[in-house]
Order: sequence, then C-alpha cells, then structure tokens
Amino acid sequence: MYTLLPLALACSPEASDAAPGDSAGAPEISGGAEADVLFDVDVLHELEVTVAPEDWEVLRQQERTIYDLLGDDCLTGPWGSPYDWFSAEATFDGEELGAVGVRKKGFFGSLSDTRPSLKLDVDREVPDQRFHGLEKLTFNNGNQDPGRLRTCLAHQWFADAGLVAPRCALVHVVVNGEDLGVYAHTETLDEELVGRQLGARPAEMYEGALSDFNDELLVTFEFETDSSDGTAIAAIAAALDGDDDGLLARLRPVLDLDAFITFWAAESIAGHWDGYNGNTNNFYVYTDPHTGLARFMASGPDSAFDSRTPFGYGRPPWIVTSSELSSRIWATEEGEARYLAEVERLLDEAWNGDERVAQAEEWATLVKRVDTAEMRAGMAETREVLATKEADLRANIGGRFEQLPLRGSICWRPAGTVWVEFATTWGTYPNGDVFGGGEAEVAYEIDGVAYPSSQDGVTAGYADDTTALWLTISEIAPETWIAPYVTFDANLVEDGAVLPIDGRSATAALLYLSPDTGGQWQTAAYLAGGSLTLDVASTERGAEWRGVLSTDVMGQ
Repeated sequence: MYTLLPLALACSPEASDAAPGDSAGAPEISGGAEADVLFDVDVLHELEVTVAPEDWEVLRQQERTIYDLLGDDCLTGPWGSPYDWFSAEATFDGEELGAVGVRKKGFFGSLSDTRPSLKLDVDREVPDQRFHGLEKLTFNNGNQDPGRLRTCLAHQWFADAGLVAPRCALVHVVVNGEDLGVYAHTETLDEELVGRQLGARPAEMYEGALSDFNDELLVTFEFETDSSDGTAIAAIAAALDGDDDGLLARLRPVLDLDAFITFWAAESIAGHWDGYNGNTNNFYVYTDPHTGLARFMASGPDSAFDSRTPFGYGRPPWIVTSSELSSRIWATEEGEARYLAEVERLLDEAWNGDERVAQAEEWATLVKRVDTAEMRAGMAETREVLATKEADLRANIGGRFEQLPLRGSICWRPAGTVWVEFATTWGTYPNGDVFGGGEAEVAYEIDGVAYPSSQDGVTAGYADDTTALWLTISEIAPETWIAPYVTFDANLVEDGAVLPIDGRSATAALLYLSPDTGGQWQTAAYLAGGSLTLDVASTERGAEWRGVLSTDVMGQ
C-alpha cells in the first residue's frame, strides 16, 4: 500500500557593538512593552472583525490542498501562499484598530473554512499605522487542539526553556457578528520578534514547513527577510554532508549547537510531534544577530501536549529523531550524552508541571463563558498530560528505542490506475450496502499488478456539506479490501458533469481495510488526475446515478 504523510536552555548572549545583522541606522524595533497589554494571560481578550460578507466568503474558502503540496509543482520551490488580503475594520478589547488588511493563514493541518486562522496587517490600509507598536497581529485557531489551550501552553514552555518564543494569550474572536470561539493571539513570528528579544534583528530568517537540510527539501524553506539568501540553511546542509565522526565539529561554526539541543529537548518534552524534530514542520531558523550562528524557533504547536504517547504507541515520550539534525546528532556519542543531559536539566530547572497544570486550570476558568463541551473535554485531556508529563519522561529517559526513518520522497508519482463504471441511486450513502449495493465494472492496477473486483459496492449521498461516493470493494488478500472513496461539491452535481480529481472539484482516495486496521477504513493512497464523469446524477433522494471514475493512484 502507498502511504502519505500524516496529514504527524540556551541563554541569549549579551548585545555586542559588532553584532552581525545589527546594521547602523536600522529602524527602531517597536512592539515591546507597549504591546504587553495585548498578551495579558489573565484576560480573555476580545477581537471583533468586520469584513464585507462577500469577501469573508472568499477568504474562508481559500485553501491549500494536499494536491497543491504534493502534485505537479511539488518541490519546485517554497510552498507559497494561496491567500489574498481583504479590507476590514477591527477592534481589540474594544479599542479600534481602524482600517486593516485581513487574510486567512495556515499551512495544512490548521486549515478550516468555518474557523479560519487569521492575520491582520495594521498598516496595509493606512501606511505606517501601528497598534501598540505592532504591524501585524496573528490569531491561530488551534485546529488540532479541541481544548484551545495548547498553543499558548507550548509557547510559554519554549520561552521558559530559554528559547526565543512569541508572547501568547487567549482571545475570543467574532467576525461579522459570528462567534468563532477561542483562538490563540500569538505574537507574529518574524524578524521583529527576534529583534525584540535579542536586541537586534537577524540577518537571515527562514520558515520551515515540510522542510529539512537535504537536497530534496532545502528548496521548500521560505525566505523571511530581505537579506536572507540561503547561506545559513545551505551551510547546515553542507555540514551534514559527511560522516558522523566530524559532524559536531562541522556544525559548530554554523549552528548554535547548545541552543539546538535545547530546542530539540524542549520539543520532545512538549510532545510536539508536528514540529521540526518530529515531522520537519512548523519551525523557523534565524541567525543570531550577535554570533551569526543559526538557531531555531517553534511554531504552530497546537499538537503539543496532546497525548502521553505523542510519538506513537510503544515509542518513548522523551525523544523524537525524525529530522536530519536530530537523527545525525543522536548518532554521535557526544550528541547522545548532551541531549540526555539537556532533557534532565530542563526537567529539573524549567518544567514545574504543577505550575503548568495551574495555568491550564486558570485558563479553563477564564474561557468558561464561551467554552463548549468539546473544549472542556479537550482541556481536561491536556491537564492530564501536563500532570503526568514529568513522571512519564523520567520513567523512560535513556531507554532503548527504535529510530524512525527520515522523511523520504514526499512528491506523488503515478503508481497505478483506477477505472470504475458504476450505477447506483442517490441517498444510499452513508447507510447503504457498500459490500453489495449498486453495479460496477472495474479495472484496478497498482505497480503493474491487476486487482479484480470481488464485490460490487456502490453508494452515493451526502457527507457533511459535500457529496460522497463509495465505489467497488475489492479483496486483494485474505480479509484485506480496497475501495475508492470520492467526495465532491454537491453544487456541481448534474447530468453530464465532469469533475476533475484535483482536490477542489473532487477529492479521491484509495481506502483499505485489513485485520491491522482494527476494522477501520484507512487511506492507502490518494487518487489524482483524471475525472469523475456523471452521466446521470441528481441530489434528489432515489435519483439514478451512472458514471465513470478514471484516475491515477499516487504513491511516493
């Protein structure tokens, strides 16, 4: 089967007059103490945004699909942004910001068309306008956190570990009178943030999203400053290009090794499986303005503190090594010893689980007037993870573990074809007989092997706001089944419609069911290219459906 990505204390040096990147005449860094009131953790802040209804409809629907990431343009450069700016008015805690720009934000896992993460640009409509010294405001939806507390809890932890981290507070968001619930108001991660905390802006800064320091993924780093030219990230990649014996010596002139080991240990302690060391995702690299060495900053940590086994059942919670740097450093005797010592030191000097549980409880009380049953259950789970974190870690530190393989090729390649001519009726999904309903002729081929259909099972109907189509079920091994599953826009359904399998008009996957899946259908591979042709189709219950699915199976 073809699988896809789980779509899974270094003190700052004193300022120096000769600091790299601290050029004479640089603009003053604003947004320091004057912005503290916006990040008061003892307040549930209130954000109200007013935007033209037609613009809001476009904004919330803009997206980046798995097809955009891994399809035809995969690894041709940084991922780019699919989001447009729109004019808006906003108030924060009753204080008017005036005219601002607003856009959706998020890479993939945080995307939502009902509660989109938002970025406000304070000077987009009014040049040089600032709000308490800030040019941009960032509001994260915590899509992977039902309790909505983990983003701020994680950023607080990274700061306590001695790393550069954004200020973060909880905010209640309302757009055009619609209550969107609790978000994390996160200080925007940019060169200004680094400059405020270190006293000077970094010369180079890069955002990493499914990025790493190898030939394939180096191209995906997003350049975040005008002076970024790729030097810092290329230097790390070059240092990794050699044997383990001289690795640390090659890294020291280009990477703040102490700071990286702290960052790595802090990510592991937080269980940040969707960060750099767990998923080569959600991180920034910047050059320290005083030393010129590369350092790391975590981002998007709403998946932190989500489980007592964050890196998978049976895998220890004290270490994750799914990045080029962590896996290579761990392979050295000195790197292993320093990492273990840093985990112990952070637990001894920085963790204090009681205080973190107390903070989570205070925030749970703070959001009580706007919480939901789902939020309350999520907050309870987060508090349990925080309360047991230190004991779970200390019970395992230094034990044996199996290193996960590094990320392989992420781009899709055609690995087979699916062709299904089908007939069914509308309304049979989701309660129809997927193992015996409808009629179909089938041709499956995966890696040159043909798989005949063993049972026809075709159903069609609504799945949330989209339509869904289950197609023929095929047994490819004893008790192992595959089936195409297609979702598409109900508004496109009509006789003669041809829907491209592109992640927008239609999305398709090849699912499988086996004893190993515990009775649950799971994704074996995505289907892409080709089309779903609806010869006869209607969303009236009992209507006849006839058509053809012709598409490619995508592997990696």
